[in-house]
Amino acid sequence: MRTTLFTLIASCVLFTHLAVDAAASETISLTEKQISRLGITAQASLSADETSLANVPAKIVPVRTSMKAITAPFEGVLTKIHVLPSQKIKAGQILFTVRSRDYLDMNIGLQTAKGELEAANIALHQQTLLVDEGLSAGTTLLPLKANVMRAQALVDEHRAPLRGIHSAGQSQYYIKAPANGRIEDFDLQIGQSIAPMNAVTAIYTSDDLWAEVMVPEDLVGQVQAGDSIGFDDGAFGEVVSASRIIDPKTKSAMLVAKVPTGSGFNPGQLIQVNISKPSQAGKMVKVPASAIIRLDGQTNIFLKHNGDFTPIAVHVTGRSRGYATIAGRINAGDQVAVTGLTELKAIHLAEAE
Repeated sequence: MRTTLFTLIASCVLFTHLAVDAAASETISLTEKQISRLGITAQASLSADETSLANVPAKIVPVRTSMKAITAPFEGVLTKIHVLPSQKIKAGQILFTVRSRDYLDMNIGLQTAKGELEAANIALHQQTLLVDEGLSAGTTLLPLKANVMRAQALVDEHRAPLRGIHSAGQSQYYIKAPANGRIEDFDLQIGQSIAPMNAVTAIYTSDDLWAEVMVPEDLVGQVQAGDSIGFDDGAFGEVVSASRIIDPKTKSAMLVAKVPTGSGFNPGQLIQVNISKPSQAGKMVKVPASAIIRLDGQTNIFLKHNGDFTPIAVHVTGRSRGYATIAGRINAGDQVAVTGLTELKAIHLAEAE
C-alpha cells in the first residue's frame, strides 16, 4: 500500500515537472546579440478604434455636387477651343466658339423684327405730329399703336432665346464659364457638331474629391453614411452615402466617401480603401500585418518581453493595408515581433521536437 502511494506521488511530481517544462518551452529566450543577428524587430500594438471589414478597390472622382453642366444653346459646329483640360478658369471666361446656322437665323429674325419695330414707331410718331397739329383725327393712331405693339412683341420673341448668349459675330457665339472652377476633361475637336441644350462638358467648382467604392454584397447595409473609410496613407474619410441597391452584374453596391484634404490623389485614379466599423474599446488591437504567422495550425503573434518571445494564438477580425486587427491575449502597447518571424518559428519547432 505504501509502495503504491509512493509511486502515485512520484508520478504526480513527474507530471507536474513535465508540464512546467512544456510551458517554459513555449517561450523563446534570446540575448540582444542573438536578436540582432536573427534580424528580429518588434513594434507596439495599437488600440483598434476601427475593425476592418474589407479592403476593396475605389475610383477617385471630383465631387459630383460641385459639378455644373456647360451647355450649347444652339446647334452648331465647334470652331475654337479657348481652354485646356484641368485648367483653372474664372466665371465669364470664354471656353468655346461655335458657328451656328440657327443662331444666325435668330439674329437675322431679331434684326428684321427690330427694323419693323423702328418703322412702326416712325409711322406712329409722324401720325402723332399730324394729330397734334389738328390735321388728322386721333382715331388714326389706334392701328399704328397696335402695329408698334405687334412689332415689339415680335422683337421680344426673337430676343428671348438670345438673352445671355455672347455673340462672336452674326453667325458665331461664345460659350462662357458659368462659375469659377476647373474643367477636368473634355473630348472635343474643332469641327465637331454640337447638339442644342446638351452638355458640352462640365465645370467643377471645388477641388475636393470623392472615392467611389464598390461594396461587396455581403457588406451592403453594414456601412452607413457617417462611417469611415481608410486610405493608403493612414488617413480616414467620411462616408457620404451608401446605396443598398445591388448591381446584378458586379454583385456590389455603390458607396461614396470624402477623400481627405491633401491626399495627393487625382481624378480617375484607382486605389484600394479599407471599409471599417467602430470596434469595442479595449477588446481589439491593431498590429502590422507582418506580425501574423501560422504556427501549429493556428494564427499567432510572437509577444516580446525583454529578451523573451512567446507565441500567442489570436483571431484576425479584419485587415487593412499593412495592418491586421486582432483579438486575443494581447493589449494595446504590447511589443510584438514584426520581422524575424521565420527564425522564431524555426526555433519554436526545433524546441518542440
